[in-house]
Amino acid sequence: MKKVFLIILLLFTVPDSIAVYLFQSAASEGTIIVNFTGLKSDIGYVKVALTNSEQNYKDHKNPYIGLTIPISNNKAVAVIEDIPFGEYAVKAFHDEDKNDELTTNFLGIPTEDYGFSNDTRSMFGPPSWNDAKFLLDKEQLDISIIIK
Repeated sequence: MKKVFLIILLLFTVPDSIAVYLFQSAASEGTIIVNFTGLKSDIGYVKVALTNSEQNYKDHKNPYIGLTIPISNNKAVAVIEDIPFGEYAVKAFHDEDKNDELTTNFLGIPTEDYGFSNDTRSMFGPPSWNDAKFLLDKEQLDISIIIK
């Protein structure tokens, strides 16, 4: 009698666990929601670069995905959908003069505010890929970046 009960129990539980496993393995893309705060005004917009490798993180002209986000009440939100699971980094700046470039002074120091994922900073130049990267491994990942 115990064997019959176990067989019946297995018949009802195994298909459900297989279905749950198949559903979880099928999810291989997610959405990254980036909340930008610290913006000093609503003038201009936030230029956002989502990068998926150290190579395109360093290449300022060719991000994996580039976005232009409007600002409202000194905040901006980027919703980036259908992104394959993996490692990414975000870099962004407040393009107040709307020239699509991070404006710098004669020494190359930015005059427009900027930020990176993990709110990482560096004394000279942008922070490293390793400091800025994060892992997208679920259907929705919310991150915050302070633009300063």
